[in-house]
Amino acid sequence: MKALIVRGPGQLVWTEAPSPPLADARSALVRPIASASCDLDRRLIAGTTPFKPPFALGHECVAEVLEVGDAVTSVRRGDLVSVPWKIACGQCPQCQAGRGTACTSVPRLAAYGVPAGGDWGGLFSEVVHVPFADAMLVPLPTGLNPLAVASASDNLTDAWVATSRPIATRDNARVLVVGGTESLGILAVQMAAAAGAASVDYLDDNHYRQGLALRSGANIELDAVLDERYDVVISATRDPQALHRGLLALAPGGHCSCIGIIFEDPKIPLFGMYLRDVTLSVGVCNVRPHIPKVLDLVAHGHCDPLLVSPTVVSWEEAPEALVQPLAKCIMVRERIT
Repeated sequence: MKALIVRGPGQLVWTEAPSPPLADARSALVRPIASASCDLDRRLIAGTTPFKPPFALGHECVAEVLEVGDAVTSVRRGDLVSVPWKIACGQCPQCQAGRGTACTSVPRLAAYGVPAGGDWGGLFSEVVHVPFADAMLVPLPTGLNPLAVASASDNLTDAWVATSRPIATRDNARVLVVGGTESLGILAVQMAAAAGAASVDYLDDNHYRQGLALRSGANIELDAVLDERYDVVISATRDPQALHRGLLALAPGGHCSCIGIIFEDPKIPLFGMYLRDVTLSVGVCNVRPHIPKVLDLVAHGHCDPLLVSPTVVSWEEAPEALVQPLAKCIMVRERIT
C-alpha cells in the first residue's frame, strides 16, 4: 500500500509500505476515501512542532470498512465510518470516565498522524488498522456526504464541543471567536450558532477568514476595545497575544475554550481573570462520544464544513496541495467495496 510520509521539513511524499494486518478479533481494516488536513498538519509538515519525522500523516477521515475481526459487531465490510484521531479501547477506567484521550490500554498520546504514542499510521494512507473497532468507529448516516464530515475525526467535533458546552449553561450567550488557524475558528462560528448563541463576533486580521466568518453568520466589525463583554470566548489561534486579548474580553463569569495549539507557555492575565471569576478550559478533545451529534448537525444543515475546505484533490495531488496556506484540503479516493 501507499502511505503519505513526512520525511523532513517541507518534504511530503508517497511511500510504499506494508499493509497492516488484522491484529485480532476486535480490530478492523479501513480504507480512507475522504481525508482532510487538520489545522495542525501544515505545522507538522513544516517541522515546527515537537513531533519529528519521518511519520505517516493524517488524523481526519471518512473511510470504508475493508475487513473486521470476528468480535466486531458495530460495522461490517463496505460501511462508511468516521475514524477518530485518538486510539482508545473504550473499556479502561479512563475511557469509561469519558477520557478516551487518556486511554490506559495504549501508550499515552497514541494517535493517528503523529509520532507520539507509537506508530499507528496516518489517515491519508491506503489502508489503516483500527485496533478497537467497536469503540472507535462511527458509521455514517445513509446519504451523508463523506467530504462534508471528513473532519468529524477532529476539527469539526472539537469546534462543537468547545462551543456547545459553555453555551449550554448560559442564556443568550454572547460569543467571541478568536480566529487564526485554517479552519477551527470558522467551524467554531458555525457551531456556536448551531448551539444557540445569541450573537457571534469573529476576531482575526486575515481577510480570507473574515470573509468565511461573515458567510458563516458572524459579525466581523468589532470595536477596538473588547474587554469584559463576552460570555463565551473560543480561542482558535496560535498567537499568544490573540489568546491574551480573548481572555481580557471575558465578561464576569465567562468561559474561554482554548482550542488553538500553542506549544510555548503563553502569558495569561491571571489576576484579572480571578477578579472576574472566569474559566479557561484547554485540552485535547475526546471526539468519539460527540461524533454522532456532529454528523446529525451536518445532515440537517446546521453547519457547512465544506466552506473551509474549498480544495478537493486526488491522492496524486495531495503532497503539493497539503502544503498550501489558508484553507483545509480534502483528499479523495474511489471506493472499492
